Amino acid sequence: MIVEPSDTLREGLECILTDRNNIGIVVEHCWEPAELYSAFVNTQPRILIASPAVFESRDKQIKSLREKYAFHSVGLVYSYFHPDRLEEFDALIHLNDNREKIKATVNKLLADPADQSGANTGGDTLSARETEVLRLLVRGNSTKKIAEALFISTHTVNAHRKNIIRKLDIQTVSGLTIYAVLNNIISLEEV
Repeated sequence: MIVEPSDTLREGLECILTDRNNIGIVVEHCWEPAELYSAFVNTQPRILIASPAVFESRDKQIKSLREKYAFHSVGLVYSYFHPDRLEEFDALIHLNDNREKIKATVNKLLADPADQSGANTGGDTLSARETEVLRLLVRGNSTKKIAEALFISTHTVNAHRKNIIRKLDIQTVSGLTIYAVLNNIISLEEV
């Protein structure tokens, strides 16, 4: 699903992506919260492509949808956004990316084994930033302390925490600690 107000960008992406075989592209111009929710429920996309500004302005709504549906978030970047904000996305498409790079980005997400089942099964790999957040979290740091240590906002820390929980399908700090020890993210002495 592509959510983008610019006709040029929206139609250009649709053209590039419908050039692929066997891919269903839904292009939405949804600005009212009810419209986005309705379109999402009706189509249940595997990938949501939108500007980081759209994700930011619809943060609560997209988080609610993410709790119900497994989908990849792709940031459509055509202006400056802080790098910490961009780390929250599964992938990025930049305005100057060529056709092949855009297709490769989408293909990679569609080939994700966790995506094939239609739900996250705990097999997703943590990003480098998520691993840092996990390391600090299982050492007993608060969200505020993690934000200060990594020079990011508490909102970004919370987004990383939710992604970690979603990807690993582990709900408790003790469970995350066991995961971190077993996967050599931290040593037993650090706990």
